[in-house]
Amino acid sequence: MAFSLLQIIYWISLSTWFGGVLFIAIAAPIIFRTVKENNPILPMVLSVNLEGQHGLLLAGTIVSNLIAQLLRIELICAAGVLVGLIGQWFLSDTSGQNWLLPMLRSGMYFAAVGFAVFDWRVIWPQITRYRDQYLEHADEPEIANPANDEFNRYQRESEFLLRIRLALLLGLILFSSSITAKRIEIPLPARTQATLHLS
Repeated sequence: MAFSLLQIIYWISLSTWFGGVLFIAIAAPIIFRTVKENNPILPMVLSVNLEGQHGLLLAGTIVSNLIAQLLRIELICAAGVLVGLIGQWFLSDTSGQNWLLPMLRSGMYFAAVGFAVFDWRVIWPQITRYRDQYLEHADEPEIANPANDEFNRYQRESEFLLRIRLALLLGLILFSSSITAKRIEIPLPARTQATLHLS
């Protein structure tokens, strides 16, 4: 019963995490392409839309906001996956060579969490900082252009980390397909064992 419950928590958390990351990984290029094709003008940002900067800023802001929301969901899902992984170490069959897959799953999990936390604590504050700097100095190209370049650079780094997490979570799913519960051997009474030996 405990093994089944932990597996339910594990799979719901892992599938939600993977689905969220997959959605953003698919949606980001589509958002950038669609906004670029429509070449919007943001009257509150710049008086002139140089080199499609309005579209890049708008698309980058949309994707950044999606990734920020995803990071919150990732942390919740990571907690559920961690509960499942800990349970697997105690309740799944890890005898003989069967400890290799749980070790591999644990490694991929901690790598995915590490990249998510790095994105959340290091990359995301830089994206916010340079976006705000770009908006505050929109009419001063000597400040706005470098800020926009940095905003776009950190945005690409965040998307790259997203693709790494996607690959790690896919690996986690693939290596989780053969999890089996630990076999519990119930000792037979001596009389039953003697009967089995005689027959």
